[in-house]
Amino acid sequence: MDSVVVGLNIKSAPFELLEKLSIHHSLNASCARDLKTTARLSAAVVLSTCNRLEFYVTSDDPERGVEAVWSYFTSQGQTITEHERMLLREHMYAYSGDMAVRHLFEVVTGLDSLIVGEAEILGQVSRAYDAACKAGTTDKFVNVWFQRALHLGKKVRHETCIGRYSMSVGRIAVELAVRELGEVKDKRVLILGAGEMSELTMKYLVAHEVSVVMVSNRSLDKARTLADRYGFEAHSLEGLAACLEKADVVFSATSSKACMIDRALVERTMAARPDRPLLFVDMAVPRDVDPSAADVPGVSIYNINELRDEADANRLKRATAEKSVRRFIEEEVADFRRWAQSLELVPVIAAFRQHAEQIKRARLDVALERLSGLTPSQKKQVRVLATTITDEFVHEPIESLNAQAGSAKSREYARMLQELFALEVARSAGDAAERGCVR
Repeated sequence: MDSVVVGLNIKSAPFELLEKLSIHHSLNASCARDLKTTARLSAAVVLSTCNRLEFYVTSDDPERGVEAVWSYFTSQGQTITEHERMLLREHMYAYSGDMAVRHLFEVVTGLDSLIVGEAEILGQVSRAYDAACKAGTTDKFVNVWFQRALHLGKKVRHETCIGRYSMSVGRIAVELAVRELGEVKDKRVLILGAGEMSELTMKYLVAHEVSVVMVSNRSLDKARTLADRYGFEAHSLEGLAACLEKADVVFSATSSKACMIDRALVERTMAARPDRPLLFVDMAVPRDVDPSAADVPGVSIYNINELRDEADANRLKRATAEKSVRRFIEEEVADFRRWAQSLELVPVIAAFRQHAEQIKRARLDVALERLSGLTPSQKKQVRVLATTITDEFVHEPIESLNAQAGSAKSREYARMLQELFALEVARSAGDAAERGCVR
């Protein structure tokens, strides 16, 4: 069994391509289920965020696993042109083995994020894994892989300063607005969307002492939940035009597949307020604001591309912290490799234990039959003694075998153990390995 990752992100692919292929995170479970079934994979986890779309799978044949994901990938985008398919093949990355394991570790620690060290990705990976667990698309290999990754993500945030020099997309968006407007304390702000990104943006606005904030969302209840948390106003999308006329800056982060604000709406808005400029900071993928609206006089639009440039400018400050995180990652990759290689020893160890147990039971039954005069307490002591002797007998050979896991000698030792004790070994490590999501 081997680990495989296939995907693309904001750093590897054109924004427009990622925009077209984006999957709402609520569909992670169903996509994972479809992928595992249609591609006949051992396991599948789908990670979809505003900055990446990745498929984590396990397969006996990594090359076949990559091609299976590719086929599924392209079949989902019915509106993808042949040219875009070629672009996808060009910009899509695929890793297997240690490289795949390392990639997930880099993702969960924030090293592969647009904002290096950002904390949001840890929760996003956790939710993607939980979705796969609920969908029944994980196996023993994926469970250990993701559980170790999540543990690593928490560890580096406690033991390194990687988060100290990171800036979330929400924070960069607010800082960009501050730079453009001089200050936002006295500005009227509209937040379009009521999800995680909107709330993060709200927190930074509060830190800048913004007093007038409007929250507009397709679900008015969600808008109210977010707005009430900070004492702001909630509006439905029916009132979007009126909100735009009042706003000085708009932060947009919905999950809509289509533009929420088209050029015509922007033109009408600016006609109603000719002497006041309007700044849009569009954090959504796909974009919420029609890019052509930037041609309307008085309108400025920034999207994820500009936010990416801001993130790059802060990268040097995180260089030392990144080195520390990478040391943690390499240690964890090596440890995971040893665990993965030890799986092929599991059937031999299980067979050896079973062989010893069978001998114990057979000899114990004969002994207890001959010692018919023993009391129940004495019989129990004999059974405990027999179990203790058996455990002591198998302990050292098993420890020696586990110590060789991943080395050139491991298979030789396993073969010798099989021959010496005439062991009947199961063909698959999965036969002896427990499965299930354990957090």
